[in-house]
Amino acid sequence: MDVWNLILYVVASLLALKSLASLMTHHKKVVVQQLAIEYTQEITQNGKKTSSSDSLNQQGVHASADEKVRAA
Repeated sequence: MDVWNLILYVVASLLALKSLASLMTHHKKVVVQQLAIEYTQEITQNGKKTSSSDSLNQQGVHASADEKVRAA
């Protein structure tokens, strides 16, 4: 009976480790995807700020100093 308990314990441990590894891999994928989304949104927002301030400057209207600092 002790041998079967040991086998059951080893199998349960291996399944738990496999499940933990799968969970951690999934979490890593989700975090990387969220960071990529945030990064692209930040780049898009910075691009819009610089392009809008450039278009304002081309029209002869000067952007405020705060907008220039934010764009940089």
